[in-house]
Amino acid sequence: MAWLSVGLLPLVGCAALTHTHPHELPGPPSVAQVLQDGYRDYAGVIHVHTTYSHDAQGTFDGVVRAANAQGLDYVIVTEHNNLRPLREGKQGWYGTTLVLVGTEVSTRAGHYLALNVTQDIDRSHLSPQQIIDEVNRQGGLGFIAHPYCKGAWWKDWSVHGMTGIEIYNVAHDTLDSNWRRLLLWTLTAPAEPFYRSLVHRPYDPLAAWDRLIHRDGKMVGIGSTDAHEFHVFGFTLAPYRDLFQVVRTHVLIPASSTRLTPEAVYDALRHGHAYVAIELVGEAKGFTFMADDGQHVLGIMGDTVPFTAGLQLTMVLPSTADMTLFKDGEPLQAKTGYLWQVPITTPGVYRVEAMYYGKPWLFSNPIYITPAPTRTDVPESLRSPRQGEPSSN
Repeated sequence: MAWLSVGLLPLVGCAALTHTHPHELPGPPSVAQVLQDGYRDYAGVIHVHTTYSHDAQGTFDGVVRAANAQGLDYVIVTEHNNLRPLREGKQGWYGTTLVLVGTEVSTRAGHYLALNVTQDIDRSHLSPQQIIDEVNRQGGLGFIAHPYCKGAWWKDWSVHGMTGIEIYNVAHDTLDSNWRRLLLWTLTAPAEPFYRSLVHRPYDPLAAWDRLIHRDGKMVGIGSTDAHEFHVFGFTLAPYRDLFQVVRTHVLIPASSTRLTPEAVYDALRHGHAYVAIELVGEAKGFTFMADDGQHVLGIMGDTVPFTAGLQLTMVLPSTADMTLFKDGEPLQAKTGYLWQVPITTPGVYRVEAMYYGKPWLFSNPIYITPAPTRTDVPESLRSPRQGEPSSN
């Protein structure tokens, strides 16, 4: 989607960050005492458009160059209403980056990301719910895109069956909502602090995410760039190299996997084994959010964990920051630090956000703590005999 008016293009045409790698924060002291969760952290970019879309001027090769230069592990290209790059064999490894191909479907209710699908979706004859169902029928993953975009917000919240929602979209939650500041920006302004100044907590998408979780249960949150890249008068507007540094979605893959695969990326996203990082604020790899009992890891972000005595949530950050733990969509506790272990006394949906010097930095997917199973929840064959009741042996 072309999210800036043509009148703005000359003003921001040469926007470029001053480095090709995100700003690195000083590492915390050793956290060797924290349990290992058995996952590897892979950083990537979701929701990218190229000339395969009608409103983008960046090329597929340009995406690959920017991704390789920044050491991205994966990129998911999502062209408007077509899977042409997939049919032309574009999906695969390019240098150190795995490039995957999905599509952004324009529905009557708004835009919907369809990942891991292999057939074009006839959007003109299907309702939004039917499109969601078709993505699921193909074994794909579906995410409501930029739900509060000006002029293309999501209009039908009665739908169900989606994998998740974009909780942050660079084009629409940052640039599109700050066009007046773009008008005031000059070519002499340093690009990195300019982009950082536009980043704010995405209140409306986060609130919508929490409401969907409350209504439907598990719902995965992702961060997206919605990068298009435009070329005007010899300048490049919002180049891939810039937007790829603003937000990334990290997926957590079992350490036993020897190589990143499409199946591994999609499996992690489907299960919510992922977190969103505003990478422009700082390097995020190493962020951990897990449920444990002090000796064993019981689950990581995205997992459902039964409540048990001694249960705690452990959060480890790459650097000291302001952390807030949310329960059922409401702030529960806050702490400044890099290591936080919180005893859990009641079931609920728990997620964590981190701010670094007042800027949003990290958003975990939730851990779903369910009530402990009662005796009637245990299958008859697994129950221990009551006192005086004969065993089956």
